[in-house]
Amino acid sequence: MNKITSNIRNYSFGLILLSCMGGMSCTREADIDMTDTDGVVFSANIGQASRRGDNSWTGGELIGMQVGESVKTYRISDAASGAMVTDDEPYTWTSGEYQLHAWSPYTDKSISLTNQSDAEKMFACDLLECNTTVNAKSVQLTFKHKMTRVWYELQQFPGYTDEEANNAVISYYGHSSIKYTEGIIDKEGEPNSEILPRKIDDRHGEAILVPGEMWNKPFIKVVIGGDTYVYTPKHTVATDEERQTGVLKEGYNQRYYLKVSKKGIEVSMESSSVGWNNETVDGVTDGKYKAEIPSNLNNPQITGVENGIITGADNSFSISYTENGNGGLLYEGNCDVQRTTDGTSHTYTFSKIASDIKVSYTSEYLKVGKYYYSNGTFGDEAVKEGCETVGLVYKLGASVNDYDTDKISNYSGSELKSITGYVVSLTSSTNKFSWAQGDNLETEFASFENSDDEEKSEGTMYKGYIYTKAIETALINAAEKSPFWTAFKNLIKTLPTPEGTSGWYIPSVAQLQDIANSEIATTINFTDSYYSSNIYHVNVTEGMDNPHGANANDHSYVLRYNVGDKSISADYPSDANGKLIVILTF
Repeated sequence: MNKITSNIRNYSFGLILLSCMGGMSCTREADIDMTDTDGVVFSANIGQASRRGDNSWTGGELIGMQVGESVKTYRISDAASGAMVTDDEPYTWTSGEYQLHAWSPYTDKSISLTNQSDAEKMFACDLLECNTTVNAKSVQLTFKHKMTRVWYELQQFPGYTDEEANNAVISYYGHSSIKYTEGIIDKEGEPNSEILPRKIDDRHGEAILVPGEMWNKPFIKVVIGGDTYVYTPKHTVATDEERQTGVLKEGYNQRYYLKVSKKGIEVSMESSSVGWNNETVDGVTDGKYKAEIPSNLNNPQITGVENGIITGADNSFSISYTENGNGGLLYEGNCDVQRTTDGTSHTYTFSKIASDIKVSYTSEYLKVGKYYYSNGTFGDEAVKEGCETVGLVYKLGASVNDYDTDKISNYSGSELKSITGYVVSLTSSTNKFSWAQGDNLETEFASFENSDDEEKSEGTMYKGYIYTKAIETALINAAEKSPFWTAFKNLIKTLPTPEGTSGWYIPSVAQLQDIANSEIATTINFTDSYYSSNIYHVNVTEGMDNPHGANANDHSYVLRYNVGDKSISADYPSDANGKLIVILTF
């Protein structure tokens, strides 16, 4: 799961939470100089926490203190030490012990929650409480949080641009105001007021809300690209119930991950009862991200991770292991991933990390039907955050048939080092077109005459990459005469091309047949008639076979594969009978 991406330090809230978890007593003695009176010297624990974001009090904060029916007002007199003084008669101690209840802020006014657009306004909504036993003349108070800290990340936004996502406006719904008298939260009104959070960066923000349940109530609002979506957690939704997205827990830090598309809004949530006091806004302890590495890897070699903390230079790490099957690594988090293979050795390099990273191993990392992403990884999601979808795997392993074995030498000039499988694009040309303007491309295709590769007119081999390069060479001076080539160039210029692959090319007839026979054909609606890269020239005067009759003139032809009736035909250049789809080898 992705975490926060900003590198700005977090403003921790209040006084440390850890000492008060699970019980009401939270006292400890401190070495503070005593006066000659019996007045108890109080101080607020500031060693690991802060109230205003700079690991210290600002000074002057009011704290209510109650023993029995007696209520006194103390204030922070020294921001560095957290020392407290009072203008009232101070509480005293001589022997025995008594219970003290403390809270901050000490005010009888309503505290507005609707505008938390900057740090100061948000921190003003933080409520603290401590119940402790006084059994010495020196007492250091440790407070716990009474409110719920909520944080959001706009993680996925299929159908919207990065610019629209960066300009999205996200807000919460909750109580507009509260009163906090004697350390008790008094809610004002219903939890239906819109609350503007503090925006951390383009896709992250946070706010402080009143604990309670938001089931069947509007909770998170997203305005993006002129559209508005509102998330309402419901008991009847299994993921909401499982993750308790509708419950705001006292003292918890709850992180909401948002996916917005034209279909609506989806929300997941993680929460922790600790973490207000020692985190940065990028969600890491001491400025470091965490990496969770699977334990079931074969001969793993891990660099840049120590004791679960990412320590690599430039915030990166790598995992290498031996893979004898079709397994691989999946990950959750905000980062770039580069996957390389050398025989059975697989290496994943994680860089540009902006969240905690969770890595897992799957034995079916590679199989027909997996989506291939621009970062070199595979998965089951048509849209994956942090990368582009390249296409679908339609075949694994180098093609081997009675006529042809695909080999790495077929991809001369590309970045491909080995053949793992083949990917087909999710998009194709929308209309049928002719592959040339007029019939007179003999000059441009002269290199096809008397070719020793008769496969161009037979269509049985996996040579789409070689043929595509040959077409490019033949049309070097006449590309504008070929709608076929123009359609190809227009199709691939917007498609992502992962490093280390062949790059996009026009499939041969044999490759089109394998796409049609694969289980992904229905996914990409592969049902029409498609041009192949099997283009050849017939010179009748030299006695070459001519599929259009012995009396026909010299012509260049393209083989077209009809998915419906599984037929192969040879078209004249001017025939507008085919569409175009592209593939790559990885």
